[in-house]
Amino acid sequence: MTAIGVDRAAARTPITARPRAPRVVRVALAGCGTVGASLVGLIQRQRGLFETRHGVRFELVSVLVRDPEKERGVAVSRQLFTTSVDEFLSVDVDVVVEAIGGFDPAERVVRGAIAAGRHVVTANKALIATHGPELQRLADAQQGALQFEAAVGGGVPVVRTLRSELGGHGVRTITGILNGTTNFLLTALADGVRYADALVDAQARGFAEADPSRDLQGLDAADKIRILAWLAWGVDPAAQEVLVEPLPSDPEPLARQAKRRGGVLKYLAGAVRSDDGRVRAWVRPVIIPTDHPFASVRDEENAVHIDSDSLGVLRLQGRGAGGNATASAVLGDLIEVARGLRYGEI
Repeated sequence: MTAIGVDRAAARTPITARPRAPRVVRVALAGCGTVGASLVGLIQRQRGLFETRHGVRFELVSVLVRDPEKERGVAVSRQLFTTSVDEFLSVDVDVVVEAIGGFDPAERVVRGAIAAGRHVVTANKALIATHGPELQRLADAQQGALQFEAAVGGGVPVVRTLRSELGGHGVRTITGILNGTTNFLLTALADGVRYADALVDAQARGFAEADPSRDLQGLDAADKIRILAWLAWGVDPAAQEVLVEPLPSDPEPLARQAKRRGGVLKYLAGAVRSDDGRVRAWVRPVIIPTDHPFASVRDEENAVHIDSDSLGVLRLQGRGAGGNATASAVLGDLIEVARGLRYGEI
């Protein structure tokens, strides 16, 4: 028998791979308000981490804004600013990040970017709830990525969970606290704070808009539960009916009633698929027991419980409002796209 020799000297010699240069990912950012500016700050502070951990380097090459003179709170070269959607879309980039919100010019930006073959990351729940399936089809036809984790739940990875981990696992129900503004307000009421004072505080902290009516009327949460129903069951979110009960104009009496009953007032959203395939969705204030998992979800946090056939109940929780929470979710999508570009997966 012939022995196989071992070169022990060679075995002791470390093998060092030549470091691979980071993949430069050119990014165009539409909107540099609360979310957009927070995203720029995150990219600037974590530049070294992206290169060492993910092998990518983000290069911001264009920023679409309404007012180039407005103070942004982050260091952005004024030479990158443009107020023209056409000029913004003409720049050669890898990824377009839409952080404007609403429909105009956000929809023009997203559609134009997809048509130009760009990958798109958006935080726009209204746009996805209205046009999500169509935009996804357009992106697929261009072999481009459409990522929208930040559209639902802020920093809670519920979109990614439904798109990947729970694909084909038979989701039965989805229930959650999907609006950080209302959860912050109801937490304050439970702590004895007056509603008017809580609203002012939420606006000062960036957890509530100057006009919080979409949050208080349940429209924001309705958009989000439509998106989750689409991801879970393939229903058209624009056609999905959601029964919405707004918060009372003064929710203090209802919060006091919850406390007298030994419970906690929460503003919940939910969706369930019946055996006949119909999906029922709702948004409403609910008094829950203090030992319920949602009772401990405080301030601007969001939480989602997904009941599925194969995996049982998954519980996801994290910050759901504020620039940093939303920007972190956008950044997660941006990193996923960048890694796909680096390794030739997209």
